Amino acid sequence: MKAAILCREFCRTALQTLRYFGERGTPLSLVVIETGQRKKFSGTELDFIKAHQEFERILGRGPSIFRRTLARVPNGLRNEFSSLYKKLSGKSDQPVADCAAENSIPVVRVERHSSEEARRLLEEHGIETGLLTRSSWLIKEPLLSMCNFRLVNVHPAKLPEHRSLDSLPWSIISGGPIGLTVHFIDKGVDTGPVLLFREVKPLAGDDLIRLRERIDSLIPEAFYDAVTGLQAGLLEPVEQSPEAGVHHRPMTVEELVEADRALRKMTENG
Repeated sequence: MKAAILCREFCRTALQTLRYFGERGTPLSLVVIETGQRKKFSGTELDFIKAHQEFERILGRGPSIFRRTLARVPNGLRNEFSSLYKKLSGKSDQPVADCAAENSIPVVRVERHSSEEARRLLEEHGIETGLLTRSSWLIKEPLLSMCNFRLVNVHPAKLPEHRSLDSLPWSIISGGPIGLTVHFIDKGVDTGPVLLFREVKPLAGDDLIRLRERIDSLIPEAFYDAVTGLQAGLLEPVEQSPEAGVHHRPMTVEELVEADRALRKMTENG
């Protein structure tokens, strides 16, 4: 089964996934890097970003001086300024293309993942499975109706119970299992057939940010288990019922604080 990563130029999850597959003797076959810059966001997305910025400030993880400065840099120079800072400070993640080149994995670039150009390249390379690690837009046609190709995503909560934004803190509030779900992408939001769920137990000292970082660190392993499980015929996709779960709205700052408090209490009680 030939698999590809769909990502942005700098994407830590893509890097970790490339390395994880390579270390296990199952190298990926292609990297598709999206270059287009999204300029418009919905009101819901802006509310989500604003609430999380304020929540991070409350936790004492507000933006650094560099991040505050970067926010005032014109969009056309922001990426260049950010890359230069990372290189000088030693904080730069390796570009995904460089990691792929080191492992002799072809790299192609498209303006958008959801494009005829991306479809053509995936078909030319015979890709059967795409692993989505980062994209600026929701995946749409023509990728969703491609023959002999399915796109896989990892969602940071249990599906179908918790869909959409802030699904992790909402799952904490609900008291249900916490973890990540690997699923196929379809036309809906987090509604595609489920491949597997991995529970992640909160640890002492976890806050919402640490827990999400730990869940994200498991994405490469989850992708690997999904790809190898499908290849071996060990996984059977389970369709989601549209009525089975909840499409959550983004939390307010107060609700994020409440979820964080519930998480800390959960770890204190063992």
